Amino acid sequence: MGIRENGALDAAASRYDAAHAETVIAELEEQYAAGAIERHAYLEKKRGLVRLFLKSTTQPKKRRRPVENYDGD
Repeated sequence: MGIRENGALDAAASRYDAAHAETVIAELEEQYAAGAIERHAYLEKKRGLVRLFLKSTTQPKKRRRPVENYDGD
């Protein structure tokens, strides 16, 4: 049996849900307040979750770098 039932991917399949990120951050805060995880682990996990939250809530514009020749000469 394959991992996926169908071969197509939805447009939202690779998107991270902002509401889910908020929930996970809140759970992480509770674990840290209860002393269940160390400070370093808390900071690493929170940094990753904040990045995912920002990716899901913003759409930055890609800036093109000024390049003289695109053909590599």
